[in-house]
Amino acid sequence: MEVPDLRSLRAADTPVVGGKAAGLGELTAIGLPVPPGVVLPARFLNGNDERALADLLPGLVRERGVRPPFAVRSSALCEDGEHASFAGQFHSELEVDEAGLAGAVVRCARSADAKNVQHYADALGVAPGLSGQHSVSVIVQEQVAADLSGVLFTADPLTGDPDTYVLEVVPGPGSALVGGTTEPLALRLGSDGVVVTTRPDWCDESFEARVLGLCLRLRELGRSVTEHRGSPQDIEFCTTADDTVVPVQARPITSLPALSARSFDLTFTPVCHATSDELGALARLDKVRLRLVAESCGLRVGRAWIIRAQASGSPRQEEPTALPPGLSDAPQISFVLQDPARLGGSIVRRFSAVGSRSHDLRETVQLVGASHDRFALIATEIHDAELSGVARRFGDHVVAEVGFGAFVPKGVVATSQYVCTTDGTIEHTEPVRQERAFLIEQGMPRAVTIGRTPTLTPEQCRMVCQAVEVANQYHTRPSVEFGVERDGSLFLIDFVEDGADDAGPRPEDLGIISSGRLAGRVVRVDDDRALELASLDSHFHTDRPGAAPAAVHDPVIVVAALPYLSLESFIRERDATSLGFVFRNCSYLSHLSIVLRELGVPALVDRQAYDRLRADDHVLLDTADRTVAQVPEAESTP
Repeated sequence: MEVPDLRSLRAADTPVVGGKAAGLGELTAIGLPVPPGVVLPARFLNGNDERALADLLPGLVRERGVRPPFAVRSSALCEDGEHASFAGQFHSELEVDEAGLAGAVVRCARSADAKNVQHYADALGVAPGLSGQHSVSVIVQEQVAADLSGVLFTADPLTGDPDTYVLEVVPGPGSALVGGTTEPLALRLGSDGVVVTTRPDWCDESFEARVLGLCLRLRELGRSVTEHRGSPQDIEFCTTADDTVVPVQARPITSLPALSARSFDLTFTPVCHATSDELGALARLDKVRLRLVAESCGLRVGRAWIIRAQASGSPRQEEPTALPPGLSDAPQISFVLQDPARLGGSIVRRFSAVGSRSHDLRETVQLVGASHDRFALIATEIHDAELSGVARRFGDHVVAEVGFGAFVPKGVVATSQYVCTTDGTIEHTEPVRQERAFLIEQGMPRAVTIGRTPTLTPEQCRMVCQAVEVANQYHTRPSVEFGVERDGSLFLIDFVEDGADDAGPRPEDLGIISSGRLAGRVVRVDDDRALELASLDSHFHTDRPGAAPAAVHDPVIVVAALPYLSLESFIRERDATSLGFVFRNCSYLSHLSIVLRELGVPALVDRQAYDRLRADDHVLLDTADRTVAQVPEAESTP
């Protein structure tokens, strides 16, 4: 990570690159159009003086595809934190060209020595010193050609109301707004509409009308960023002449007044011992039906509880919730909103370790309860699986994939494959050595080294096929997710509908994930760590489907090691008919593989092609003859 790209960074990188850079990386994780850039970590800058940087930086930014003019900004370790923003305290420069880049970087890096930074730190009681929190990394980004700029607070900074956003906008770049030299057009975006609170003299009707037309998109942007970051945000953005909204910074709102917690009465119903009258309409929900089906057919499944919440009156400080036995002491639990199925268009999911169970439930109830007086959650027990896998019936065969640890359906690990008859007789196997796995510990994923090949016994294959046959009686083309405990016993995790047709695969065609033919240029995605984290993040946090950007028709063949779930971002950003995928290792039943088949996106497993292909090669992907062949550029251009 000597000089990382912004898009590769996540919150965990804050100690190395500072809060601002890590925050921008998090915005790219949800598909927002953050301007491309690189980060020069403080420790990298400490080893290079201005002359060395002048020799290094022009070539570096060209190599990374970052074009002038540049915005050069600080990213201190203490900056953009939950309790201290250091807003405007460090140095930034705009309209920087290649010749001036090294000088601008050095000035930003040295801005920690400024008296205003020391004074601000002293006022907040933050420990001073360049060697500690005040070490400054520097961001070099393409500068946005801003036609207007603004700041969006995703909660009212005066009242703390999370349903009211506050928006301030000025024409041109945002330096006049954040520097306080221009009075902004100010608006309040509430659940009941938009109100202009300040209309400065310079603001004409056309400018105001343009901003009002952007408010719905800005509120959606704010919602996506807030849900992703987990707290109300102070978002700086620019808008280009064609009204493309480009976020350039997001940080927690500091000193936000706390709202009183709402009070809810909670009732707990164990799913496997409940009558149909007790479950009511919830008996039709997938995670409830899974347990009822498993119970009736003698298949094991984790315990589950329906939690009904009913607002119980005026706001008050909520007391800790008394949890029933089993729910309170299960090592790992997942809370998922069931009724309604989504909150503001998003799934609500929270994993919980035993030590924080009451707190996690209370936080989930408050999150949903801010918008609903009545709702229902399901709490499901998570087994400590040695193996996990997924299986589906295709014609008169069942295909099963298995790997060590959890998250096999997320496509983050290589899997061994089995092709069986419907009664569980093994006809074909494709064993694959697995180098590492991911476990769930304390409500979070942890990577462990494996170096072994995951396998299923004939009896385990028989039980998997039995589960598939049962699932097919209640679902249309379901994939069955399962786990295997250390004693070899099998349990069900979930049923997932697969919208693809029922044809294939034959044992010799396991490498064809989705059939099709496409010519295009190669896009390599080699940052496995970022892909793994993004795929796991989608499982451990509320889903955050922001406004989808316009589809791009630029035929590309995406090359990656595994069908990571996070690669679905390519589908959101592009016309699905202009996409193909080549993977090094196969996972025919991963979530991404299911989506690729449903959309008819060609995808092939070809280790030799994975090793051979380079970025911007032009190739023809044809699954009919299992080839990825080089072609002239003209043949891959639509």
